[in-house]
Amino acid sequence: MKPTDDQTYQQPQGSPARARPPLREAAGLLAATALLAIVYYHGHVAALPSRAELFGWFGINFLILFVVPVVIITAIWKEDLGTYGLRWGRSGTWARYLILYGLIMLPMVIIASRLSAFQQYYPRYPWARTESLSLLLSIVGWGVYFFAWEFFFRGFLLNLLSLRYGAFAIVIQTVPFVMMHFPKPELECFAAVIAGVALGVMAYHSKSFLGTWLLHWGVATALDLLIITWPTG
Repeated sequence: MKPTDDQTYQQPQGSPARARPPLREAAGLLAATALLAIVYYHGHVAALPSRAELFGWFGINFLILFVVPVVIITAIWKEDLGTYGLRWGRSGTWARYLILYGLIMLPMVIIASRLSAFQQYYPRYPWARTESLSLLLSIVGWGVYFFAWEFFFRGFLLNLLSLRYGAFAIVIQTVPFVMMHFPKPELECFAAVIAGVALGVMAYHSKSFLGTWLLHWGVATALDLLIITWPTG
């Protein structure tokens, strides 16, 4: 009897990894596309949101970009979340990338915080400039948001395709990542092309998205704090 795609995919422990069934990859890509469309039309944050709107936005994005893919992976595909980057992975590798990228990004973030386009766009809520507790809570909320964001791009999408396409999966996941930056300042959108590849390389070699999450969250937090505490005039 000819084996099905899923039967062909199952590997004995310790055997070489093989690509997932093509139908599973196609279904995963279509699901990812639909989820990003939902985020775009129903997960947008208002220009100057209230606290309730902001934290509701964090929750919506976490649900769409993390919870739904987790359900697909574990309940439908019966796969381990570790194979999608939800693990420590090679912690020494992502720690080295984290330090290197952090040192590269720091002067860039400082320069960006001085530009009017970023000053006008961030931190996107006026109360962050005057209420320390609300600002602290929002930073925690952004941590939750970026955890879901990095899992989706550097966990779910990257590892969905990497068994078949290898490192080329880094390029594939960069395309929608950049497109999700379109409402932001133009310079940030172009920078997202480089960032998408750099973060993809980091996650691909470290077998985990945890380092990319910490880096993305840290850079975003630093930009907000610089703009708040160091106004241009």
